[in-house]
Amino acid sequence: MVVIHILKRKMKRIFPVMVEGKFFKRVGVAWKQFKAWTDRQIGYQNRKILTQNTAVKKNQILFITFQHAYACNPKYICEELIKRDEPVEIYWALENVLDAGDLPVRSNIHTVNINSFEYFQAAASARVIVINSLLGDKWYPFPVKKGQYVFETWHGSLGIKRFDVAHYNTNMSWPIAAERTGKLTSYCISNSTFEEDVFRETFWKETPILRLGHARNDIFFDTYSEQRAKWRKKFLREYGLTDDTKLILYAPTFRDTHNFAVYDLKPEMLIEALKKRFGGNWKVLVRYHDNDKKTESQNNRVVSQNVIDVTSIPDIQELLSFVDAGITDYSSWIYDFILSRKPGFIYARDIKIYDNERGFYFKLESTPFPVATNNDQMYENVLNFDADRYQKEVDRFLAGKGCMDDGHASERIADRLMKLLK
Repeated sequence: MVVIHILKRKMKRIFPVMVEGKFFKRVGVAWKQFKAWTDRQIGYQNRKILTQNTAVKKNQILFITFQHAYACNPKYICEELIKRDEPVEIYWALENVLDAGDLPVRSNIHTVNINSFEYFQAAASARVIVINSLLGDKWYPFPVKKGQYVFETWHGSLGIKRFDVAHYNTNMSWPIAAERTGKLTSYCISNSTFEEDVFRETFWKETPILRLGHARNDIFFDTYSEQRAKWRKKFLREYGLTDDTKLILYAPTFRDTHNFAVYDLKPEMLIEALKKRFGGNWKVLVRYHDNDKKTESQNNRVVSQNVIDVTSIPDIQELLSFVDAGITDYSSWIYDFILSRKPGFIYARDIKIYDNERGFYFKLESTPFPVATNNDQMYENVLNFDADRYQKEVDRFLAGKGCMDDGHASERIADRLMKLLK
């Protein structure tokens, strides 16, 4: 189904490419892609051999995130296991094992570079594999055999962006990998009826769903109150900020075209409005999506002495736990942040274009967040922010999506994992 969809799209591009006078250039690109595809096929066949000849270790868990970092739901599930001192061997797949973030140093915790030989060994021997997106990334899949379990924790929950095949109109390699992931997933972990509907509509049509909540969202509840205070204190100290500094996070999602022109939020206008409406001294934290990390330092337009670039911080949840307000366009993080009940805003320059490109599950205007398409509207939305109305809208939104996060998801998930391992 997905492959046919891709072939049809590529066939439609042949004549336009010839009209543009880029036929042989395109053939050259296709040849490079063919060689890369062949290399990947060789890799996968040999990973099958490795998997068949590697025994599963009953107490081993492998954690993988699409960020290739110690972050998102897998991080908070892991922390619960560590807190309990469970007798498990934990493996983490990272971009660089020398940059493990806050991952504790213990004898039963191991790090492997993503897509290395050691990584595939860990995948072949793990009893449980916990992921938050694709299994094995787009280009580096590996087999899953009998006796292994894959837990999909996903990196969004109440997010607005569609990601099914019908609405994914750019590179189709991601949906192919997602379809494969869906077939190999043992359980999906959900925090809402809305997310379960999304799972069923996309790539997990028959996968058992466990409504246990999202571990990463425990940070917004009393269970993490002390840790939130520590994270905030640490951040303020590292950036030389006073204790009374107020922080607003601007973290937009990526565009398939990587067009930074849409990220033109004017920080000084924003800060002026924040001071008038909420008082205090404000700093704007800017964090771009992982897909934009390579180019954001050259293309970032949100620059000011009152702006701090925090794109390099691997775990956005830490930031969400202590900032005083948030702004995004279509990123799902704000639908986690809503649980903090702190002010949230939408700044979206290209709503119609993005809707045509990706599509939405619901209208932005149906969310509790005031929507702006330019800086003047953004200014007015901050000035006119109605706190009482916002809280009522948050209640309505969470009830409508059937959200059940309560600060104890990591505990429930750890219980389920340990029951399976024992």
